[in-house]
Amino acid sequence: MKYRSLRFAAMLFAGCAAPALAQADSAIRTAGANEASPVDTGEIIVTARKREERLQDVPLSISVVGSDTIDRANLENISDLAMQTPGFSFKQGFGRIGGGGGAGVRPSIRGMSSVVGAPNAAFFVDGVFVSDNISSYHLDNLERVEVIKGPQSALFGRQTFSGAINYVTRRPTNDFSGKAKLTLAEYDNLEASGYLSGPIVTDVLLFEMNARYSTFGGDYVNGDTGKRDLGAQKSTNVGGRLLFTPSTNFEAIASIGFSQDRDKGYVYGFQGSAKNNCFAPPIVGTMPFPRTNTSRRGFYCGEVEILPSYAYNNDAIEAAGFDGLNREFLRTSLAMTYTTDSGFSLTSISAYNTNDSITGQDNTLLPSANPAFTVDRSKSEDFSQEIRLMTPQDKPLRGLIGAYYYREDVEPGFTYTNTSPTRRPFDSEDGVRSKSVFGMIEGAVTDQVTLSAEARYQSETIKGSTEVLGTAGNPPPATTGIRRAKFDAFLPRFTARYEPSSDVSFYVSAAKGNKPGGFNNFPTDAIPADIAAFTAAGFDVFDEETAWSYEIGSKGRIGGVVDAAVAAFYIDWTKQQLSRGEAYTRLNGTPNSVAFIQNAGASEIKGFEVELSGKPADWLYLRLGYTYVNAEFTDFYDDTTEEIFDTDGRPARLPNGQRNPADVDGLAGGDVSGNKLPQTPEHQIIATAQVTAPLSGALEFFGRGDFAYESKRYAQVDNLNHTGDSYNVNLSIGIERPEWSVSLFARNLLNDQTPLVVTRLLDFNRLLTRVNPLTGRNQTTFFRDFAVSAPRKQQFGINLQYRF
Repeated sequence: MKYRSLRFAAMLFAGCAAPALAQADSAIRTAGANEASPVDTGEIIVTARKREERLQDVPLSISVVGSDTIDRANLENISDLAMQTPGFSFKQGFGRIGGGGGAGVRPSIRGMSSVVGAPNAAFFVDGVFVSDNISSYHLDNLERVEVIKGPQSALFGRQTFSGAINYVTRRPTNDFSGKAKLTLAEYDNLEASGYLSGPIVTDVLLFEMNARYSTFGGDYVNGDTGKRDLGAQKSTNVGGRLLFTPSTNFEAIASIGFSQDRDKGYVYGFQGSAKNNCFAPPIVGTMPFPRTNTSRRGFYCGEVEILPSYAYNNDAIEAAGFDGLNREFLRTSLAMTYTTDSGFSLTSISAYNTNDSITGQDNTLLPSANPAFTVDRSKSEDFSQEIRLMTPQDKPLRGLIGAYYYREDVEPGFTYTNTSPTRRPFDSEDGVRSKSVFGMIEGAVTDQVTLSAEARYQSETIKGSTEVLGTAGNPPPATTGIRRAKFDAFLPRFTARYEPSSDVSFYVSAAKGNKPGGFNNFPTDAIPADIAAFTAAGFDVFDEETAWSYEIGSKGRIGGVVDAAVAAFYIDWTKQQLSRGEAYTRLNGTPNSVAFIQNAGASEIKGFEVELSGKPADWLYLRLGYTYVNAEFTDFYDDTTEEIFDTDGRPARLPNGQRNPADVDGLAGGDVSGNKLPQTPEHQIIATAQVTAPLSGALEFFGRGDFAYESKRYAQVDNLNHTGDSYNVNLSIGIERPEWSVSLFARNLLNDQTPLVVTRLLDFNRLLTRVNPLTGRNQTTFFRDFAVSAPRKQQFGINLQYRF
């Protein structure tokens, strides 16, 4: 079936080009000729090194998605952007919940994925770090997106461990201009957006205003109510910016944006432990429920499929006055640059952002007359300040020096459950303080060879606390268990570039990246014996992870027609932060589980990327990208994996890390060295075909097809189950004049049903007594289960645009 899908995709691309074949000899205007157009990649200007440079000249691996691609390919969010970018994977398997990390935000660049905790790649808007979820950002507001691969810690700083994704917004214009766009599609999908730009004072003060309203009614029937409301989303975005240029030496741009998201439950559900097909626990007793003398809880091996039905207690959550997600963002920034007559420039970037999220989480994900759900409010604010001084960039020796400060604080919130229907408030002392200085020096050794060195010294303090629930209507109790950890790091990058001609360049680089450690929060309702076991095992703190990345690459234009970029990379990764689940007993005697972050020993990633694009004819643009990633553990013993294979009920290692002399079955089951890293594909292919053809006068036909393939992604470090391969085809055709366009589109044309995410969890409906591998005592827990999220279904729609 999947091979037939590939053949079908190839036929679609050929069909997309067919209407223009008869016009091959005509002079046809290239579609989307703007600064970030994919048709002319050699002239794209990027800011990956804190200054404007041609993409061709930057000795880094960068993929650019321009406004023309966003428009023509009908891109909605960061998941769509990832399907345009070789080496970048982003699966939005938990709706739009989460922020700053965790399961809701999992960008993976070159195999450097994360399961929980802070993401390994960071998002930026005009160079300003985004600490929260960016999935509902207004893409029509962008000039381009720069996906910069490999550690960017030297110049971009925190959380750019595997790369940086920088959203570059459209600047206000000196002439009145604007656009209005309306999208109508299946599943009650409506999006209306637009912007207006122009002068307040010509050449001195310019403005832009933008707005967007978007709704999606959901594409899966809710097994709880029979309504088709699973995956429903609604967003409102408004924003504006002022550009002030009182002289040729000074520029200031102030930006503000507000957005609100209101979503119903996402498409996610348990497949049920009855479907487990491997490593079943040997049952030796059945009273009062099944009992085993091992640590096994059963497992599922092989390819995981989406579920036949999903359920989410949307009505019950809404009856209590909440939504699946109700989130408000405020983003503000002020960037000022003063440039001297001699070419020195001083830049200041200040930013203040807030995120207020109320999330209603169904705890059963099953049709139920007695629903169980939890509502949590989390609120945070962050402030950042960057100052940098740059020397004239047209000199043989050039550079920059700067300083950066970042502060993030978690504000008070509340928890509400349907079993205790009051808003119980809590306070928080969680926060981050980050200070750093950075610099870069670059020099031309000869006319063809350029060397550069960058570095950042970063000092980051992370503060954690244990929130204590209060009673409704009263101030929240003071937090307890306040902890602090400081992480200092020196993060360099060295590059060498050789340019034998203006059409080709070669580069090599070595860079170090890091992601600070932090704290795991212990459950406040666990019995003291389990808390003691967690502490003895060292679960309270997890360490910083670091990586050295080495890359060799080439960029060039072949025959003046094809733009090519090739890169090979090797990443040496230590103390990778991964997840582990632990069962515990509540104070009331009932079982539960908690997720912790743990550190792996060592991993390594080897791979290469190829990206080709060009115009073999005036009417045809083609693009092809391929990424191969061999990402493996080289040193990691995971005792959660050892439980799967356990036959004797004795842990292979003691809490102090030493081998357990009483163990019989050994360490082999928990040694995952050689296994693939989870949540990352080994192969990724993207392909694009775009055609234009004149019809009458200024009227033109255009067509575009996009194909994205990802190979299977393992759910966890055990490599026992996976998502299978995914195939996604999007298509659009339409007509346009300079001032308007009409297009029809299809998303997920092949109706690919590959799971977005497979999550290792527990079946909370089936109790099991097993041996706790931490304590060696019998413990009541649950059979193993897996939760599966489903992708958006096939969708057809129409786009209407008016430009002036």
